[in-house]
Amino acid sequence: MKIKKIRLISFSPTRTSKRVIDAIASGIGDIPADTVDLTYPDAVSTLQIAADELAVIGVPVYAGRVAPLAATRLAAIKGNSSPAVIVVIYGNREFEDALLELKDIAENAALIPLAAGAFIGEHSYSGPATPVGAGRPDSVDLAAANAFGAKIREKIADINDVTTGRGVHVPGNRPYKDGVGAIPFAPKVVEAQCTQCGICLPACPTGAISLDSQIAIDQDLCIFCCACIKNCPEDALTIAADPIKQKRQWLYENCAERKEPRIYL
Repeated sequence: MKIKKIRLISFSPTRTSKRVIDAIASGIGDIPADTVDLTYPDAVSTLQIAADELAVIGVPVYAGRVAPLAATRLAAIKGNSSPAVIVVIYGNREFEDALLELKDIAENAALIPLAAGAFIGEHSYSGPATPVGAGRPDSVDLAAANAFGAKIREKIADINDVTTGRGVHVPGNRPYKDGVGAIPFAPKVVEAQCTQCGICLPACPTGAISLDSQIAIDQDLCIFCCACIKNCPEDALTIAADPIKQKRQWLYENCAERKEPRIYL
């Protein structure tokens, strides 16, 4: 099968998902690619994928499911029996039903998933004192993503018609497990450290952060992705809510053992 273009589609507040799919695309090889970033509020409303284009989709896992806002924004995709690679990135706990959910989302968009992967990214709640998947995807992960891309290239080269039933099987259950609900908290601003530089504003995928006389975060819009925390150069944003701190501690104590990427072809 001849692929004319790769469409790199991600929802990636902390950029881990984007880094993984970029490495996969590099492994696929010398095919023109463009990037579609669904992370931010001005994301495209409609994205057409032609039959001779390959969609490579990367999204984070929240509580064993596709991040809810990612699922919403992926509704912009309109395929045409187009081949796809689906990838979830989880924070070294488990990806549970997320990959199956992403496969269903892709198929409902008239895409045909030919390959799938579950990679590890630093957990959103990870911090210096409680690291969970810290620094991932690392060089080993990205090398695995690149090698995965090479295998995808080989599979595509061996296919004449993407609709002939050579799709991919992935783990998961239907109905899916309960996902993350509304989180009635937001990161706390440490006023003494905040310089009001505004770096956190464009990092937020929901536009929840505003700056007038000081930084303010709309708790109703915040999805607690922690992009603002990870982007702040002054460490002026922090996790302060006790339920989130308790979850972070549990993750630190129970999810320290390194997990490796899993691929499905």
